Amino acid sequence: MVSENFSAEIAGRQIWRYAEKIAQHNRIQGSPGYRQAAEEIVSVLQAEGVEAQIHTYPARRGERILAQQSFQEWRCHSGELWLLSEDERQRRLARYQESEVSLVQRSGPTPPVRAEMVVVNDAEDPASYKDLDLNGKIALVRGAPMNIYPLAVEQAGAIGLIFDNLNDYPPLRTRADMPDAIQYTSFWWVGPQRPVFGFAVSPRVGEELRARATRETVMLEASVEAELVDGEFENVEYFIPGRLDKEVLLVAHLCHPYPGALDNASGPAVLMEVMRTLRRMLDRGDLPQPELGIRFLLVPEMTGTYAWFTNPANRERTLAALNLDMVGADQKQGGGPLCVEQPPLSTPTFADRFAYMALDDIARNITNFSGTDRYSTCYYRQTRFSGGSDHYIISDPSLGIPCPMLIQWPDKNYHTSLDHPVNLDPKMLALVARVTALYAWGLAAGSEKQWLEFLLRDLPTRVSHVAKIIEWALTKPALAGRWQQVLDFYTDVEVKALDSLAAYAELREFTNLPAKIHWAKVQLKNQKQALAVWCQERAAVSPVVDESREALPADWADRVYARVYTGPLNFNLELLNLPAAELVAWNQFAKKAQVPSGYDTFIEYRLDGERPLQQVLELVELETGAWHPEFVQKWLGVVEKLGLVKRIR
Repeated sequence: MVSENFSAEIAGRQIWRYAEKIAQHNRIQGSPGYRQAAEEIVSVLQAEGVEAQIHTYPARRGERILAQQSFQEWRCHSGELWLLSEDERQRRLARYQESEVSLVQRSGPTPPVRAEMVVVNDAEDPASYKDLDLNGKIALVRGAPMNIYPLAVEQAGAIGLIFDNLNDYPPLRTRADMPDAIQYTSFWWVGPQRPVFGFAVSPRVGEELRARATRETVMLEASVEAELVDGEFENVEYFIPGRLDKEVLLVAHLCHPYPGALDNASGPAVLMEVMRTLRRMLDRGDLPQPELGIRFLLVPEMTGTYAWFTNPANRERTLAALNLDMVGADQKQGGGPLCVEQPPLSTPTFADRFAYMALDDIARNITNFSGTDRYSTCYYRQTRFSGGSDHYIISDPSLGIPCPMLIQWPDKNYHTSLDHPVNLDPKMLALVARVTALYAWGLAAGSEKQWLEFLLRDLPTRVSHVAKIIEWALTKPALAGRWQQVLDFYTDVEVKALDSLAAYAELREFTNLPAKIHWAKVQLKNQKQALAVWCQERAAVSPVVDESREALPADWADRVYARVYTGPLNFNLELLNLPAAELVAWNQFAKKAQVPSGYDTFIEYRLDGERPLQQVLELVELETGAWHPEFVQKWLGVVEKLGLVKRIR
């Protein structure tokens, strides 16, 4: 009945209009545009009877918000880039007021300056600068801004940078597919760097400039009116109180440059509609007061989440969370599947299964002719943890709050000037809002009968999930011969997930669910025996030769490290505190090491001040399939030097 009521009240078109309002603002963290968006959201919600509030936090360079380095507020008024011909303006290449994303966000100011443009091929490679004269010139580059900055600006003397980036996400997008898209590019001034200006152009314009530079001297004129000052950033917050002093947290990041519709006007817009729906249904008496509170946070990505958790009481009260990042894309317009991403296995939980079950129930909206099967018209799936958004902070074991994420990934228009509201689908937005409402209400007020049903429906999927993961592990040469260790690891994760459900049942004072959870553990143990036989047969039929792997040196294996800060580090930003030469050396090492993105975060999650490093690497290998001892040694050397971890022994 609650599901039906949510369906009747939630309006996809209204969510779309919320997203459209948000997308009109250039919402860079710590900026007037972000502040205007937050204020408009509060005004709209209050008109709907939702008493949301804004909470401000200082934005100052040189400080920390838990593990996050803070930064200054950016106030930008204008920025232009012109192509010159015989010292006259020939063509405008970029104008901030026309397309905010054409200026690299957080650009430093410059009075009108005329300078030669120099192309730097492979701009993240120090060798590319050997025979170039960049002093006093503007460099046309491609790559990560803060990797290029020390080479092009600090060492080679460039006064500004132009980027013609466009990352490939095949098969949805390649550089050739979107020649006129401008990619969102940003500087992050958190270390000792001197802010400079930068512009972003499309692949088409970039290729034209590169070709022109082979024939003639290219002259440009640039001007930027902007300032970086100590200021503030804002969280929008709304709370529905419960009977108990525990709560469910729903979070979405509000930041990103105009238009930033899918990423991420969509998440806040969905949460606005869930706020409105729950408030209206509570006021009408359609819903009782929940047992647990429900809190909504709209934040500058990562930064606002860290800020909220600086209060230890907020950590203690939060039972579980859900992160909404990039939801509501029209799948016919290049929107990827709707994914329920689980938390890292270092924070075992039932919450991601509950979120997926809610999605699965709602999404199956049609049947075949005979009614013997029910399925969905949208593409959705469960995915394993990869990080990259606020849930990677909340689910960090140092906070220990399970937080699945809803996300559509990949997306054709991601981080480009083409991420407009027209690409959002009201039906998908409504679907995500219903899932979010059911997730929050189920945790906050679901009956014991509903949770018993969840457990009984979920148990078979736990067994099949373990089998699926083992099948994946057996494709990894280093893991194939250790199937028993893999089986033990993943079944232990499932047992701990059931333990988390038992803790929830105790909090809710359920009387029958604890016994059923114990029964489910027995069933899981029995199924583990059957899986062991299957693993033996599977390994015998398709043996994989175990490749020799690099060992962790003996003097490292027993080392124990502990983290200094709560929450995960943004290692790329931490590197900016190194001298330029050391930063460049690290980037070159990391490029050759080819370590999967986020590997250092998985390592960090397991540094608890008790586990030996050998065990840390083995646990991460079981979760990711990756084994990179040399990288870990060098990474630990850097973070220990920067005072971000401490060696216990």
